[in-house]
Amino acid sequence: MKIAVVDTQINPNLPDFQGADLTVADGAACSGTEPSSTEPSSGAQHGSTVAAMLIGNGTGVAGTKGIVPDASVTFYGVGATVGCEPLPEIAESKITPIMWMVKRAVEDGADIVSVSMVTDDGGIPDDLVLAEAAAKKVPVVAGNPNDVFKEGGYPANLNTVVGVSAVDSDQKLPIAALGVENAVTNTTVVAPGVNIATIGDGSDPGSWDVSGRATGTSLATPLVAGILAAAKQKYPDATGNQLIQSLVRNTGVEDHEVQYSDTGGYGYGVASLGHTLSKDPTQYEDINPLMSKGVGPTQGQIDEAAAALASTPTSEQPGPGGVAAFLPVVIGVGVGVVALIVVGVVVTVVLVRRSRRRVGA
Repeated sequence: MKIAVVDTQINPNLPDFQGADLTVADGAACSGTEPSSTEPSSGAQHGSTVAAMLIGNGTGVAGTKGIVPDASVTFYGVGATVGCEPLPEIAESKITPIMWMVKRAVEDGADIVSVSMVTDDGGIPDDLVLAEAAAKKVPVVAGNPNDVFKEGGYPANLNTVVGVSAVDSDQKLPIAALGVENAVTNTTVVAPGVNIATIGDGSDPGSWDVSGRATGTSLATPLVAGILAAAKQKYPDATGNQLIQSLVRNTGVEDHEVQYSDTGGYGYGVASLGHTLSKDPTQYEDINPLMSKGVGPTQGQIDEAAAALASTPTSEQPGPGGVAAFLPVVIGVGVGVVALIVVGVVVTVVLVRRSRRRVGA
C-alpha cells in the first residue's frame, strides 16, 4: 500500500525506520528549508512520530510499532515552521498549504493520504483538490483540531474527508478550552490518543534520545489511515469509497446498525482494526459517505473531476513529481506512539498533540 503522510519535517535516519519502505518527497513549502531534518525540532519530532505510527519497527526511543509496517510511505514535508517564506508557485496557486501537498500526493499515486495538520483557511481551489482525490477514490484522512475553540478545522471538516478525533483509554474526549470536552462537529471516527509516548520530548530544540508524553489528534490520524491501508491490503478489489464505508460501519468491537452524530464529537464511533478487517468492504456501495458536512467539494465537482480524468489520455495525466512543495499552515501539534493493534480489538493507540503555530502570514 502507498500511503502519503503530510506533515512538517521528518528524520528518516532514526532507528525506527531501519528496514522500512520510507521515501521523503523532494521539496518543502518554505524557501531555504527541507522536508527532512536530523535536528530534533518539535516539527521534526512530530513528523517522525506520525510516520512511525504507520511503519515504525519498535526499536526507537519510544518503541513505536507501526500499524502497517510493510506499507510504502512517502513523506511530504512543509519544512521549517518559523519564518516561512512560501515558494512563489504555491502562493500563486491559491491552494492552501495542506491541500497543495494532498494534490501532490494524489498525483504521485498515493492509495491513502494522511494529514496531521489543521488550518483555518479554505476555499474553492481546495475543494477542487479534494474533488480530484474523490474522483480517483483516494481516501483523505485528517486530524481534527485539538481545541475546537481556538484552531481551524480544515481539511478535516470538509466533504469526503475522514475527520479524526482522539479519546482516552476510557473512550472519553480530552478537555479543550473552557473546561469542556473537545467535541468537534462533523467528526468521522475517534481513536485513542491521550498521554502517548513520543519520539523526542516535544520541546524545541529537543533531543532524539528521550521520549516524551503528549495528547491529541495528530497521530490518531495515521492510525486510522493505517486501518484503511490494512483493509485495502486484505481486500484489494475494494475502492477507496468502500474502505471508508467499512470504516464507519464497523466501529467498536461488535456488529451494529450504523449510528452517527455530527455534534457529539464521536461521529460513527471508535475506529476498529479488527472489526473493519472482519468485513469485506466490496459488499458496500461505492459512494463516499462523507458528503453531508455542508462545506467542501460537491458531488457535481467530483463528477466533473471524474469526467475530466476519463477524457484525459493516461500519458497526459499528472504523474509522480507533478507538483512541488507547500504553503504555510496552522499546525495542531501532538505526537505519540502506537502499541501493536490486534485483530478483533478496537484500536487502542493514537496520537499526540503538537503546539499550534501559524507558518508565515
